[in-house]
Amino acid sequence: MALDIIRDIVDAEARADEMIKNADTEAELIKAEAEKKGTAILAEARLKARKELNEAAGAAIEESSQAVGNITAQAELDCKKITELASGKKEEAIAAVMRKVVGINGDS
Repeated sequence: MALDIIRDIVDAEARADEMIKNADTEAELIKAEAEKKGTAILAEARLKARKELNEAAGAAIEESSQAVGNITAQAELDCKKITELASGKKEEAIAAVMRKVVGINGDS
């Protein structure tokens, strides 16, 4: 009878050791799967962030291109006005110089 009890204890210890070994193996598998899923989630998040960044950059570039176009158009209008104004002043300046050089009555 004592021998049967000892065998039962040894068998129970062997089963416990096997359970521990199985639990360790299962824990390692779960850990590896979790790491794999975590890596996949991080890669997906990085990809999504890059996509959003590229979209935001594209929108900013488009918006700034429109602003540059507006500024360029306004600058061209301003330059045209200044050129027209300068042309009018040029004629006045030539007449003033001629008056100084030739004299008021056309006498030199």
